[in-house]
Amino acid sequence: MNIINSSIEDICIKGNIYTGQKCPVCHGKMIFNERGRNCFCKKCNVPAAGGYYVRFGRDICKRFQNNIDAAMQFLTGLRFKTDEKTYNKRDYQKDFPLGFATQAEKWLNIKKSTVKPKSWNNLNNYMAKAIKAWHQANVKIINFAMIEDFLFDPATTGNDKTRSNIKSCLNDFFTWLKKRENIPVPEMPDCNFELGWRKYTDLETQSLILDQIKRLTYHVNKKIWFGVELLASYPELRPDDLRRIAEADFNPEFSTITIHTPTKKKNKFKVIKLIPEHAVTWKSLKNERSGLPNMPFFRHVDGIKGCKAESIFGEKYLYKWWIKACEALNISGLDLYGGTRHTTTTELARIAGRDNAKKATGHDTNRAFERYCQAQDNTAFEMAKIIAEKKKGGNVHEFKKVEKSPEEIKE
Repeated sequence: MNIINSSIEDICIKGNIYTGQKCPVCHGKMIFNERGRNCFCKKCNVPAAGGYYVRFGRDICKRFQNNIDAAMQFLTGLRFKTDEKTYNKRDYQKDFPLGFATQAEKWLNIKKSTVKPKSWNNLNNYMAKAIKAWHQANVKIINFAMIEDFLFDPATTGNDKTRSNIKSCLNDFFTWLKKRENIPVPEMPDCNFELGWRKYTDLETQSLILDQIKRLTYHVNKKIWFGVELLASYPELRPDDLRRIAEADFNPEFSTITIHTPTKKKNKFKVIKLIPEHAVTWKSLKNERSGLPNMPFFRHVDGIKGCKAESIFGEKYLYKWWIKACEALNISGLDLYGGTRHTTTTELARIAGRDNAKKATGHDTNRAFERYCQAQDNTAFEMAKIIAEKKKGGNVHEFKKVEKSPEEIKE
């Protein structure tokens, strides 16, 4: 046989089926015969009864025990993929390098350094559900039908909002996978849902609640009331922004506070100019209880049970006092966001127009503003003056609820 014919023959018969059994008569080696669909002893022509495995080059060795048909089907598939140039040895390695669980873990590890802990916990929970459904299935075979069955299984995804969030999470994962492994993104099923409605109020009721918070907390820690007052006056402020403000972030010369890495803004900072009465209050509180430049401005004082002195306010700390004040006034269903940011934004849109209200909230798109009713100019300052002058009058209304959209999970 010449070299050319030998090369062609090697390509045609790449990979083979073997058996660990020896001939029961002569104890000789048993060789696979494709026409006979089994392994036979060349000398005695005795067929094997099991112990089959497939070897394919140096990459694959897969056992099939007593199932010769499955072994032949597997080998045929490998040869076919080799001919059409779609063979990838990683699809068959024992450590499942292209298994869904393996790739999901890699993606989550990368996400951990790019999103907030709370968002990562949501992503981790969603992917855990998907891993439970697909285990180490090759990511190449996960298709529309598999995703649809998973998303619309009530036992795994629950309500429409959760289903939509999981779909967004999976889409983000497969988009990343396409960039990393050049694997096409599978088509995603439609998962429509309607946002609920969140309550908001008017400025008179908002003022009543702020006054109640002041009565409840001013003798404990004046910064509790002041923090909520700022949230109600500057709609571009979010509760977690307050927790990021350090003692050194207030500029008394210009009456501004600088928020480094503010909520929803990556690699940016936010500057807010305070109206005169708020600037005076800030200076007064700063002088009453001074701290090192890097200490959080909104921090606990001595003598509060369960709170360490000089430690930063907890994520829900202002929210809890807001609810206590609402309960004292027999107001139900009005949370901190609805009573401060949403109420103020709605009132601004009514008084000063939607464009000014949009600038005051710091939204960059109409879509985002629609959900909540950064231009760094004087608009927010002027709007805060309007709110300060307008705080007089009391009903609770319905306002579009602010829930995390599928897009926000990617942040």
